[in-house]
Amino acid sequence: MKLRLTCLCLCLTICTAAQNRQVIIDSLKIITQTTGNDSIKATAYGKLGWLTINRDVERAKAYVDSSYALFQKLNDQNGMAVNDYRYGVINRVSGNYASALESMDKYLTYAEIKSDSFNLANGYYQKGVIYSLQGDYERSLKEYHKALNIYEAQNNATGIGFTLNSLGIVYKNLKKYPEAIESYQRAVKIHEKNEDLNNLANVYNSIGAVYAEQNKSDLALEYYNKTLAIDIEIQNNWGTAKVSKNIALIHIDKKKYNEALKFLNNALEIQKQHNYSSEIAETLAQLSKAYMELGDLDQSESLIKQVSQHKIPSKKVHQDVHLQAFSLYDKLGNTRQALYHHKKYTVYKDSIFNENNIKNINTLQVQYETEKKDKALLQQQLQIEQNENALRKKKTQYNYMTGIAIFFLLSVLLTWLIYRQRQKRKDQEILTLKREHQIKTLETLIEGEEKERLRIAKELHDGVNGDLSAIKFKLVSLQEMNNRVINEAVEMIDKSCQQVRAISHNLIPPSLESFSLVEAIDMFCQNINNSYDIKVDFHFIGNSINLRKKEEVNIFRIIQELVSNSIKHAEASEINVQMSHREQSIFIIVEDDGKGFDFNNVKSEGIGLMNLRSRVEFLQAEMDVISNDKGTSFTIEIDTQKLE
Repeated sequence: MKLRLTCLCLCLTICTAAQNRQVIIDSLKIITQTTGNDSIKATAYGKLGWLTINRDVERAKAYVDSSYALFQKLNDQNGMAVNDYRYGVINRVSGNYASALESMDKYLTYAEIKSDSFNLANGYYQKGVIYSLQGDYERSLKEYHKALNIYEAQNNATGIGFTLNSLGIVYKNLKKYPEAIESYQRAVKIHEKNEDLNNLANVYNSIGAVYAEQNKSDLALEYYNKTLAIDIEIQNNWGTAKVSKNIALIHIDKKKYNEALKFLNNALEIQKQHNYSSEIAETLAQLSKAYMELGDLDQSESLIKQVSQHKIPSKKVHQDVHLQAFSLYDKLGNTRQALYHHKKYTVYKDSIFNENNIKNINTLQVQYETEKKDKALLQQQLQIEQNENALRKKKTQYNYMTGIAIFFLLSVLLTWLIYRQRQKRKDQEILTLKREHQIKTLETLIEGEEKERLRIAKELHDGVNGDLSAIKFKLVSLQEMNNRVINEAVEMIDKSCQQVRAISHNLIPPSLESFSLVEAIDMFCQNINNSYDIKVDFHFIGNSINLRKKEEVNIFRIIQELVSNSIKHAEASEINVQMSHREQSIFIIVEDDGKGFDFNNVKSEGIGLMNLRSRVEFLQAEMDVISNDKGTSFTIEIDTQKLE
């Protein structure tokens, strides 16, 4: 019963971890698409790259490339250093070990400058992994022990756990199985306590590998299946491929070659799909072995030949590939090729397990154990030094007076700087108040002008237009006399009524009260087209505009004034009005093909230009004018954030 509950809790934890990872990835993608802050965007891209390394190494590299470019633009040295670390891991997963070491050395250089011991430990650990994959176990152990010393000093359980796992892998490769199992078991306790599923899967896979090498197939398969369940749930594609290959090796040992082929083909498909090139050569070699045992020697030879097309990441993989090639060509009766590969196999085997190498590795282990004992002595020495420091402090008390004097001088200087800063702030507040007063004055003038326009429009509509209509009515009653002069007078009155109505609508356009700003401008341009022998085109693009009525009135008046000036003064035959709204900016462009004028050298501005400048200033907008004999173009940019 207890075992079932434990398995259930583990499955729930795995599912939750996978869901949380996907939620984080989706959130980071939204940040990269919506934020305008380059620093936040660069950080989000970097985290996306890290979270997708084991899923899709090419996509991970693309994310880190984007992050690095943004940090480089910002000259953010820390951000670039973190991405050097990520490049190192990506290149290590891809099998580009030289590039991986180069990136990790750059990262370590920055960590040394910053005296950042935690990041130094991470860098040492990654270099240990790279050297281990290359079969350089002596260098690998050196880097692992440097990392482990720092993690233990910091009491960093996670770091200690995955470093112990990696040390176990090296011991396993050196056939030092008891040391490997001891290291793994220490790592398992740490990862289970921290519920660190990713590293727990790695340790289970490593324990399975030790039992597999000792021909304890059932125990190996038990741990491999645990690993596969976790890797699938947390969507660790790299780990899924790795453990699938390991399960296949167990089936090969049990002579279940068809079962082995299923797992090997699955591993190969994942490795090719996600460009895990450092793993493909070993998988092809094992596929070749399975087909050879099934008697399909042609397929086996085809696969072993494909190995040379891929990177062979380490001496150990070289050794395994040549051993398989030797076995295959021996069965084929090709003695020359069999002898060649057997010699190569022997060379790589000897280079891994030569006497000096093993001796140096054993020395490193002793050195590590000695260092642990030295730590206790160092702590005692530290206590002695602390006591000596207490005595030194008594001898240097007179320096405190100097420190107090320096502190007093700094306080006076700081007080003076604060006073200067406050004075600058007050001056800025005065300028701001003046600016606000100017805006209020302009607003009052514009509101007064609109009220006066409304009054005149009503007077024209209700008074003059009414009188003209009455006169027209009386004249119509005389039309029965067929008097030509009376008919002409009626036509003139009709035209006068139209002009009065047009003036009234221009003074206070009803469309702006009933419709949106864009619709009002469109109707205004259509009315101009219907009333004058001139073509006026209006175009609007972008998001809808939602402003207060006073801002809409001023924008409408600006366009009305510019179009009217083009009709009255420019002798234009075509006017183009464009309006666009993107994010926080509204752009207005009014162009005509008239005769143009020198805007900067106008001798005396009329009421129209004065009103235009006042309205642009009220909207806190920027205006640009280009005018020549081919026409005139007004461009006005309004920042809606300033209006708010």
